[in-house]
Amino acid sequence: MDVGRSVQYVFQDPNWVKKMLVGGLLSLIPIFGTLIVLGYWIRIATNVANNRELPLPEWNDFGGDFMRGLRAAVAFFIWAVPLIVFAACGIIPSASAGNSGAGAIATLITIGALTVAFVFWIAVAFISPIIVGRVSMNGSISSAFQFREILIDARENIVPLLIAVAMAYALGFAAYFGIILCFVGYLFTQFLAYMMVSHLYGQIWRRLRLSPQYGTDLSTGTISTDLGV
Repeated sequence: MDVGRSVQYVFQDPNWVKKMLVGGLLSLIPIFGTLIVLGYWIRIATNVANNRELPLPEWNDFGGDFMRGLRAAVAFFIWAVPLIVFAACGIIPSASAGNSGAGAIATLITIGALTVAFVFWIAVAFISPIIVGRVSMNGSISSAFQFREILIDARENIVPLLIAVAMAYALGFAAYFGIILCFVGYLFTQFLAYMMVSHLYGQIWRRLRLSPQYGTDLSTGTISTDLGV
């Protein structure tokens, strides 16, 4: 994993400011704009996986970006259902408990359910690059739920996944400095941060494509060529 490269490459595109500004403005549009931005980040990661990190993709495929973002968002929403269920199981008993005896039992249920929810959230965050990668590489939401293959991918890429997730949180935190420039400034710095995270995702996807389960050779294959520039 080349972390330094993921931070530097953006600034080597002579039009990076314009592309960042477009992404930041699109982030202001609820749902539709957010999904387009997510799809654009997926295009960046796909290009990196295919050894085409520069130039950054042009903003010339809004419909395609929307569909890419929508597929990834739907996959994550389905993954989030157990989290929602566990969280609800933790909140409802505590809220409905009456006497002290029932209250003690409700508290134990709440602690247990919320603990499971937290662990599940950490696990999903850890494998999130794989989830997005499988949806992007295969063009199918169902590929995000091939649990055996995802487990194999995660086991074989523990360190890269840890680096990618840690950098995602670190860069996301750094993006908050954009608030100094008012809230709108945060949208641009956040978009810039995730352009960098997308590069790390792309590096992981490049490793995943060597796995026999994808049937793709790095020297000859490409990942979902319809997702590129």
